[in-house]
Amino acid sequence: MQCPLSSCCMSPKFIFLGIACLGLALGVLSAGWPKRSIGLYQGIMERFNWKVAPIDEAREVRNTRVLGTVLALLSLAILFTTFFRF
Repeated sequence: MQCPLSSCCMSPKFIFLGIACLGLALGVLSAGWPKRSIGLYQGIMERFNWKVAPIDEAREVRNTRVLGTVLALLSLAILFTTFFRF
């Protein structure tokens, strides 16, 4: 049986493309501007009344850059898989 939502915007291809694009944008942000990405996270946490501050800022920036690169690469893999799979 075929999914009744496969012809609209809720098809798996559009969902995976949305996840891949969002992940790619966050990965590029984190890899290119790690301090801005950390600031974004701190701003989100302040809305929930939490104060977040890194203990070792240089290490935090380095880890954010590395993990942003990994996120961007995984998002590209999802993007290419989506185009070839669906």
